[in-house]
Amino acid sequence: MPLRETLEKIRTLPTPPNEETVKMWIMVPILQELGWPSYDVHWEYPVGGGKGRVDAALEGPRGVAAFIEAKAPGHSLDEHVERVLDYALQEGANICALTTGLEWRLYLPSELGYSFEERRFAELRLKEDPVGQLADDFMTFLGKERLMKGEAERRAKQVLHVRRELEHLDKEVPVIWRGMLAAPDEELIELVSKRVYEKTNFRPTDIQVEAALKGGTSGSITRKSNRALPPKGMKLWGQYQEAESWIAILNVVVDALYERHGENFEPAFKLKYKGQPYVSRNASDIYRPRPVNNRALYLDRNIGHQEVKKRANEFLEAFGYKSSDLEIFE
Repeated sequence: MPLRETLEKIRTLPTPPNEETVKMWIMVPILQELGWPSYDVHWEYPVGGGKGRVDAALEGPRGVAAFIEAKAPGHSLDEHVERVLDYALQEGANICALTTGLEWRLYLPSELGYSFEERRFAELRLKEDPVGQLADDFMTFLGKERLMKGEAERRAKQVLHVRRELEHLDKEVPVIWRGMLAAPDEELIELVSKRVYEKTNFRPTDIQVEAALKGGTSGSITRKSNRALPPKGMKLWGQYQEAESWIAILNVVVDALYERHGENFEPAFKLKYKGQPYVSRNASDIYRPRPVNNRALYLDRNIGHQEVKKRANEFLEAFGYKSSDLEIFE
């Protein structure tokens, strides 16, 4: 009987009343479908120099590949994790499973340095999980061929690695976001200010935006901000266009200069501040790189409005233009 049909049949059975029925009703038929003949499944396997036993050991030509410890439904599996994982390490079993028949917890014993919970890479629930998913997971981690080839252990390690990366991100993203709210940079403030303007046709001050991001109020709206509001627009060589942010103005200037002087853009590459270039073809040369339109060029994306004005004028003058060729509307 295919594994999926076996699992479907197990779903229809009553809850096993004790540990022995867990073995006979659930473990035996599942292991048979996973390719384990009866002579390779050793029940009440002696471990710890004969001082203990594990309910089932799956053994191949190279020794024990996996241990399975069974308990009656409703019994706490947590009480037995440490003991069974220690036995698995001693005997060289790659994978260890604890089960009540209806719940299966799978562990990697060799992941030393991690807690028992952090070594668990899968949890299978026979009554709740989709049958197709259950069949795939059982075959991937406890199928005889995959255990013998080491594929089950490799896949389990991949699963644990991905899980740990996701858990790390779950912890770090809120920390980073809280940091941004506590000390919002100019880019975030300009973005929020732009969205407020689009919604209300009013431009908030930086003080108001910062206070909102920090979860407070700005007090008097007449207070001056240490950052300028986003520009209303710009005119370069007599041509007017919108500008959504201060850095966008610098973007337009550099893009226009590259359009005219792309074959000889060296004067722009020579402009620097404290050794860092104003513009570069390599993003790694720029502290906080922002691409210039569709050009293979990068600018620092987070400089103040006064620095934007200064650099824009320096770019123009480097190619023989006047600073008066650029007009910014604030």
